[in-house]
Amino acid sequence: MTKAIRLNDEDFNLFESYANAKGITFSELCKSAVREKIEDELDLQCANESYADYLSDKTTISHDELFKSM
Repeated sequence: MTKAIRLNDEDFNLFESYANAKGITFSELCKSAVREKIEDELDLQCANESYADYLSDKTTISHDELFKSM
């Protein structure tokens, strides 16, 4: 499947130059950037959920206690 995105010349030249410097195609750069953005958003969501859980119950255990319970 092929899709198109609209870029102004300045952005396209910047992105293409970066891709060339990294030895990857423009398409690979776009795909990896979007994947990384999605992963970052999912990581942030997970962190926010974990922090909310912590705030609701601030009981903590040490690493040693955690490993002993496994």
